[in-house]
Amino acid sequence: MDSLFFELIQVALRERTRISKVPTEEEWNVLYQMAVKQSVAGLAFYAISRLCEVDGAMKPPSMLFKQWYVVSIAIGEQNRKLNDAAGLLTQIFASRGLRTCVLKGQGIARLYENPSLRQSGDIDLWVEGKRDDTIKFLKESHFKIGKVVIHHVDCSIIDGVESEIHFMPGYIYNPFLHHRLQSFFRHHANQQFENYDPELGFAYPTSRFNAVYCLSHIYMHFLHEGIGLRQMIDYYHVIKHLTREEKQVAIKDIKHVGLGNIAGAVMYVLHEVCGMPADELLGEVDERRGRLLLEEIVSGGNFGHSNERMVQTHNAGMLTRNKVRLQRDLRFFWYYPVDVISIPFWKCWHWCWRKYKGYL
Repeated sequence: MDSLFFELIQVALRERTRISKVPTEEEWNVLYQMAVKQSVAGLAFYAISRLCEVDGAMKPPSMLFKQWYVVSIAIGEQNRKLNDAAGLLTQIFASRGLRTCVLKGQGIARLYENPSLRQSGDIDLWVEGKRDDTIKFLKESHFKIGKVVIHHVDCSIIDGVESEIHFMPGYIYNPFLHHRLQSFFRHHANQQFENYDPELGFAYPTSRFNAVYCLSHIYMHFLHEGIGLRQMIDYYHVIKHLTREEKQVAIKDIKHVGLGNIAGAVMYVLHEVCGMPADELLGEVDERRGRLLLEEIVSGGNFGHSNERMVQTHNAGMLTRNKVRLQRDLRFFWYYPVDVISIPFWKCWHWCWRKYKGYL
C-alpha cells in the first residue's frame, strides 16, 4: 500500500497523472488513514480530484469521499484562521517596534499550488531581538507563557491559536555546528524580517533561507521524536522554488552547517516518494540514510505521533523513557554518530541552562 499512497502524493504534486491501479474500497480506506496519519489529507484529496478528471472510476466510495471532502474543507478553514492570526501577531509585535517572521506553516503553505490544502498546526513566530527582551514584552502584555526552551517559548496570545515565539529559528545538538547554524541565521536575519507580504499581512523566509532552516528542523525532529511526510512535501516545494543558482548556493550552505548527511537522506525520500526528478534534487541521494528516514516516516507518521514505542513512553517513568530514547539513539548512531553522541551532553547543558535562567 505504501507505493500506491506514494503514487497518490505524486499525482497531487503533478509528478504523474494517474495511479497504477483502481483501489478497492478497503484500499481507499487504508489510503485515507495513511493520509490522516501523515497530516496530508488535504493534499491527497486534491490528488483524488485530479484523478477523477482523468478517470471517474478513480473516485473513492461515496461515504469516504464525503468524509474526505469535509476534512479538506476544515483544513482550508483552519488555514484562513491561522493566516489571520499570523497577521494579527505581526501587528501586535510591530506595535512595540519588533520585526517578526512567520516560520514554517503559513509561510511554507504559500509555495503550494493550493495553499489552503496544506494541513497546518500552530504558528511559529521568529521575533527580532534578545530573548530576555521578548519574554519581558510577553509578560508585560499579560500573555500566558508556557515552557521556555533555548529557541522558543510556548505562548497563548490569540484564543484558539497555539503559538511558539522564537528567539532563534532552531538549533542543532552538535555545539560546533550549532554555532555555524546560528551564524547563518544571524547573517540572513534582516532579509527574512524584511520579506513582508502585504497581501498576507506577515513576513516569511526566503526559499534560500528555508533550504537550510527547514532541513535543520527536519533533522532535529527526526533525531528527537520523528518526522512525517508533510515536512518532506514542504521541503519539496522549497526546492521547487529555488533557481539553479540558488540551489548551488544552498548546497554550499547546507554542507557548511553540517547538514549534508540528512540532506542526502531527504533527497532519497523526495525522489522515491514525491517523484522529484534526479536533476532537480538538491545534491546527491544517500540511499542508506534515506531508507532509514523513510522507514521512520512511514512507521511514525507526523512528528512520530504514531510511533508506538514513543507514544507508550509518554506516561511512563523517567527510566523507561530514557531506555527507549537510548535504544533509538543507538540505532541512529551508525548513521549520524557525532550528532547522536552530542545529544546527552546537550540535554544536560540545556537543563542546567534552564535552571540557571529560572525557566524550570
